Amino acid sequence: MRTGHGLRVAVCTTAACALVTVATAPALAVNPPQVVVGVIPPDGAPGPEQPTKQDKGCLVTGVLPDSDLQQAPPPERMLNLAQARALSRGAGVTVAVIDTGVGPNPRLPNLVGGGDYVAAGGDGLSDCDAHGTLVAGIIGAGTDPSDGFSGVAPDAALISIRYRSGAFSLEQPSGSDPAQQLSMDIRTLARAVTHAANLGAQVITVSLPVCVGAALPVDQSVLAAALGYASRLRGALIVAGAGNTGSSGCEQNPDIDPSRPTDRRNWMGVKTLSAPGWFYSDVLTVGFTTATGSAVPDTLTGPWVAVAAPGTGIESLGPGGGGLINAVGGGDKLVPVGGASFAAAYVAGVAALLRSRYPSESPTEIVARLEASAHAPARGIDNTVGTGIIDPVAALSYRTPPQPPAGLNRGELLSLPTPPRPPDRRPLAVSAAVALAALVVGLGVGRWQRRWAR
Repeated sequence: MRTGHGLRVAVCTTAACALVTVATAPALAVNPPQVVVGVIPPDGAPGPEQPTKQDKGCLVTGVLPDSDLQQAPPPERMLNLAQARALSRGAGVTVAVIDTGVGPNPRLPNLVGGGDYVAAGGDGLSDCDAHGTLVAGIIGAGTDPSDGFSGVAPDAALISIRYRSGAFSLEQPSGSDPAQQLSMDIRTLARAVTHAANLGAQVITVSLPVCVGAALPVDQSVLAAALGYASRLRGALIVAGAGNTGSSGCEQNPDIDPSRPTDRRNWMGVKTLSAPGWFYSDVLTVGFTTATGSAVPDTLTGPWVAVAAPGTGIESLGPGGGGLINAVGGGDKLVPVGGASFAAAYVAGVAALLRSRYPSESPTEIVARLEASAHAPARGIDNTVGTGIIDPVAALSYRTPPQPPAGLNRGELLSLPTPPRPPDRRPLAVSAAVALAALVVGLGVGRWQRRWAR
């Protein structure tokens, strides 16, 4: 949370958590955040924080004209997922999809509902926005002889948790204060992450981030605690979409400033925080490219972006239990599916392949595989694609976890407070010794003086 003199960040010990003010540079400078370690957040029954109502119709879905669904979609071919699935299919791994809900589909046989934070009494298996189902299909859909599509990890289990929907609003709106609504969104996301961790998810996907203006007074300490709990205590690998600049509140961040070599990822220029992705020590944040690997100006950049994957040419399942879709919209207007959300889905699916093939490796080691094998951009690491576009086959092929690429600035993270040291009594002892020496010299006792000198 920003104050007049700095950024409020959560700093915790194993028993307690508090907000402290850390001095920041002027303007919109932001310090890298830190997750809370050692705190177990409460986890009650899923449900909205305040009563909601559905006041908009559900989006329609379809297939764009001249689409060829018989072939594997472009991202599948670019990432060589057929060869990756020959090494692993995600068996034994559970992936939580924290999104707009997932509609049941025969091609998602391993799907269960994990709860609904949008509508009271829901189970997470309703998708009015045609988004969470698309994401889940990319991660874990089974094959069908009628088309060329397959999920990245078809043997993985899926848990759907609905935490947002554009078709619902509060029965009693929170007013015109954007910080109040964003704070509620952050709390809801934190509850969903905690719940996913307690349900045993080894991979947690948040493809739709909450965009928070860097100057807004939004307290994210509850999210810091949830992320620290899920990653450090429960061992979940958290994958987040970087966000799209066309989304609400997602103003583009400035590029890296080469004139500031001490701020290599341009934290000084940050205007928009992407939550949970900006907690980059414990979240793998994904930007998106075209299906051929070209840059896309709509991907929200930031110093927390770690890797990238294709986010165009998307095909997947839609709500309603039908076949493939590649377009969504309202009324008679359909637009192609695309964005950082679906790039994150591909990365989450590959993370499931890795966790299945290397079940004894930690989330940090799995992330190192993805980052070290990524195809780096021309200048090494940037704020658009991070360490580069993922290479699933290469990531799966390391015999042992590699070292992550240099330049990720992991050392920028704020340090936990150290426990107070016991009083240092050495100055007192030295003072006493000096006084004693002076006394001995003053008395002219040569024998003691010589022994002291030795």
